[in-house]
Amino acid sequence: MGFRIAFASIDGTRVDQHFASARYWQIYDIDSQAHFVETRKPLYLHQGHCEGGFGPLLTLLSDCHAIFVTRIGQAAAIALMRSGKRVFEASGQINDILDQLIRGNLLKDNNR
Repeated sequence: MGFRIAFASIDGTRVDQHFASARYWQIYDIDSQAHFVETRKPLYLHQGHCEGGFGPLLTLLSDCHAIFVTRIGQAAAIALMRSGKRVFEASGQINDILDQLIRGNLLKDNNR
């Protein structure tokens, strides 16, 4: 079974968005290769700090196993981890991150 990964990316090529204010999410399935699935757009964006109120984003990313963002607040990270997601702060090209995940088998989890 592969993994579904969400990247906060406005241009579709690099991780460049904060979790709560991400305008676009690039969704990929990975196993031995990466497969682009779709671009998702939240119905509304959070402005500034928001403690809680992450329900719509959790729903939008409910089928994803891992989330990559440039930054994420503690409350949001906890909400995602409690829902079984892995959370990574990262920057760089999505293809480079995907290559590292696949080559290093970095998302392998015997508990899944």
